[in-house]
Order: sequence, then structure tokens, then C-alpha cells
Amino acid sequence: MKALAIRTVVLAVAFLAVDALLDSVTINEGFLGAIGLAVVYGLVSAILGTVLRLLTLPLMVITIGLFEIVFNAVLLLVADWLTDWIDIDGFMSALGAAVILSVVSMLLGFVLALVFRDEQTA
Repeated sequence: MKALAIRTVVLAVAFLAVDALLDSVTINEGFLGAIGLAVVYGLVSAILGTVLRLLTLPLMVITIGLFEIVFNAVLLLVADWLTDWIDIDGFMSALGAAVILSVVSMLLGFVLALVFRDEQTA
């Protein structure tokens, strides 16, 4: 449960980074809106994403995983459609947001893994 909460907060911070870096993507209601969006995006990714990943597996293999960015952009547009916590101005904005979201989430996850690993070994 703790890991899920940490991943949700990391995703929320990544959404706020997207909001700060792209004028065409707006996160509404600040950090609480970003937390809500992280939960909705996580559910969309878990439910719809799983099915779509299976359907697009050959395309993922052919593009060596680069199609995952397009895939995440589509999931962001679905989350935009489902909630008022995010406003995305189009597919290209969603594509840029997906790239930034992936990079920031990866970096934050890496930093947190180092912090918690050092904490456990001490």
C-alpha cells in the first residue's frame, strides 16, 4: 500500500512538471488535482492500458517500445476526457506530455529507489 501511495505522489509530481513545462497542458486544482489525476490515469492505464497493450504488442515489438509514447499519449487523452483535472490542447500536446511524464517519473523513481535503498541498508 505504501508503494502505491509513493507511486501516486511521484506521478502527481510528474504531472505538475508537465504543467510547468508545457503551455498546452494545464493541471487544474494544484497538487490535489494532480493527485486525483494520478489516480484516474493509473486506473485508466491499469484497465484500458492492459487490453490495448496486448492488442498493440506487435507494433511495440516492431518499434522497439517507442510506440509506448504514443500509447501513453492516448491514455492521457482518455484521462482528459474523463476528468476536469487536466486540459490537453490536442494529440501533439499529449505526445509531449507523455514524453515528459515518462522522463520525470523515471528520474523520480530512480532517486526514490536510491533513497530507500540507502535507508534500508543503514
